[in-house]
Amino acid sequence: MNRLFSQALLIAMALPAICLAQQNLQPGTPTTDDSNRSVEEIRAVLDAIHPYLPKNEVSSEVVISGSTSMDSLAHGWSLGFEKFHPGTKVKISTQGSETVFAALAKNPAGIGMISRPVTQEDMEKLQNAGLKRPVAIMIAREALGVFVHESNPLESVDFPQLLTIFCGDGANPTINWQSVGVTGGMADKPIQIIGRESNSGTQSFVENFLFQNHKLRPLNSTVESNTQLIKAIESNPAAIAISGLKCGGHAAKPLHLRDDKTLLPNTDHAILVGQYPLTRPLTLVIDLGQDSEQAIASREFVRYALSQAGQMQAILSGFFPFDPPTLRAEEDKLNRLTMPTNELETAGRPTPAKK
Repeated sequence: MNRLFSQALLIAMALPAICLAQQNLQPGTPTTDDSNRSVEEIRAVLDAIHPYLPKNEVSSEVVISGSTSMDSLAHGWSLGFEKFHPGTKVKISTQGSETVFAALAKNPAGIGMISRPVTQEDMEKLQNAGLKRPVAIMIAREALGVFVHESNPLESVDFPQLLTIFCGDGANPTINWQSVGVTGGMADKPIQIIGRESNSGTQSFVENFLFQNHKLRPLNSTVESNTQLIKAIESNPAAIAISGLKCGGHAAKPLHLRDDKTLLPNTDHAILVGQYPLTRPLTLVIDLGQDSEQAIASREFVRYALSQAGQMQAILSGFFPFDPPTLRAEEDKLNRLTMPTNELETAGRPTPAKK
């Protein structure tokens, strides 16, 4: 199943899938009860996750920075966390996943949000910046989609077509929609690729994990957030972009992913049971080597994010939970306060190949 996409995403996407349903569904043929099924599956996941029981009473400020994609999730977490710890205040700044490294170097007692796999190279970068025991905690998953304007006649793409659209050797920096089978008035129009800025976890994921080892075509324009990206698609009939699947607007449609001639369902059920291949981890990074009051509050905040209440907020924000055993394994990382300093905890896949 998902042969072409699986080959392309093997390193980036070999993450634990929630396998709550064992039905042998055929890809591309979603059933009418997928919505009800996914609700039951999500309920089963939440029921298996421990409720939040504070380990420490904290009142220090919690400082969170990083991914713009996780902004609404962080604010949701902060509201719930402050109810358990009314003496604390959560400060959130979202300027992109790649700004986490400088932020944690400046304040190693804070929390960094990264919306892509975290690599061994990332952990070494943080240690070189002065962090003692950096750890990356996978907190949720996001499904991504390939979006075009609603007037675009294209309805589905396979991975070779995505390579044609987004990647090139530089000899032909622009191509027309005809290159991927579009006919009619749109065929001769140049494809307009819209992307996120270089400090974005979304853009880093696209460049270094989804299309790793391929040279990307130049972006026609960049935006600061996935919301702005969808708005840009809605105003440009020739545009294409990769964004959060739940970010779609009324004039931006997600293309169906295809493995050869088989459509891959993009329902909540398909995402939950691992039938939809284009997902990424959302990660919180902290330094376990810090022992200040703020550092203790940061660890307590991450525990809340992994709890039943925190995972409910992730679902309400349009993301998907990991399975309970994975969440418990991630929480166990927080308890390894005596691990050797050379033991690096990473989330995601190995370091991507350098360009």
